[in-house]
Amino acid sequence: MAKVLAADVPEMDARIRECLPDHEIVFVRTLVEAVAMLRQDGFSLVVIGLHFDESRMFELLSHVRSLSQYDQVPVICVQGLEVIVPEAVMRTVDMAVKALGGTAFVDLRDEALDFREHCDFLNRAAGKGPQLRAS
Repeated sequence: MAKVLAADVPEMDARIRECLPDHEIVFVRTLVEAVAMLRQDGFSLVVIGLHFDESRMFELLSHVRSLSQYDQVPVICVQGLEVIVPEAVMRTVDMAVKALGGTAFVDLRDEALDFREHCDFLNRAAGKGPQLRAS
C-alpha cells in the first residue's frame, strides 16, 4: 500500500479513491496544507487536480519539484470535474505539466474515452513510485 498525497477539490475525492482503492490517500485542499504535508517524507505519489485551490495546480507542481526528497516521486496532474475543456487546451496543459517536471496529465472525467486506462495508470504509479518518474 502506497501513501498518496491528493491535492484537489472535494468533488474529486470519490473519483481518486476509485482509482486508488488499496492505497493510503491524504487529501489536501489548499496550497498551505499541501506544503505542510510535503514536509513529511513518505509520499510515493502526488496527485494534483487542475482545479486545486482555485487552479493552483502549476504552483504546487513547481513546489513539489523544488523539493529534493520528491525529485523521483511521480506527480500526476488530473482533470476530473465535468467541465468542458477543449482538446487543444488539454494538450497544452499536458505539455506544461511535463515541462514543469510532472509525470503526466490525465483525464478522469466520466466521458473521457480513456478513463479506465488513466485510472489504472494512477494505481500503477502509486505502486511503482520513482520507477515511473520519467515523462
